[in-house]
Amino acid sequence: MKIKTKFGMAIQVLCILCLVGTTLFILICWNKIPKEIPSHYNMAGEADAMSGKGFLFFPLIMNWLMFLGISVLEQFPQAWNTGVKITRQNRERVYRILYHMIVCLKLSVVLIFSFLTVWHGAYLPFWFFPVSMAAAFGPMVFFMIRLWRVK
Repeated sequence: MKIKTKFGMAIQVLCILCLVGTTLFILICWNKIPKEIPSHYNMAGEADAMSGKGFLFFPLIMNWLMFLGISVLEQFPQAWNTGVKITRQNRERVYRILYHMIVCLKLSVVLIFSFLTVWHGAYLPFWFFPVSMAAAFGPMVFFMIRLWRVK
């Protein structure tokens, strides 16, 4: 059964490029990063907590760990909660749809955490919250609709 596709592999490459780019950005720009950076933002996008620049390694490490964790999960389609009855006829299609959903969600997580890692402003842009919510929930809605059509 082949569920991995060129689309999925392209998304994987984008994730790795983003993670490596974020890591290199932190390492290369370390001396230019302010000694104190925002470590938490309220719902208005205003920084309401500050930390030393060493805190940047926390979201960076979390980003890598989530990427690796989701990558491991991808390898075990039988562990995925499909929401539909798996039959011999639909198994490959259902798993392929779910695989695409998982890699798209992984890219969303990587992009969101990468942005939060490299953004050092006192305010988050007004568009960040709605865009990050759309990036997180959009693929779920899109692929769940495709999955329900497979039934």
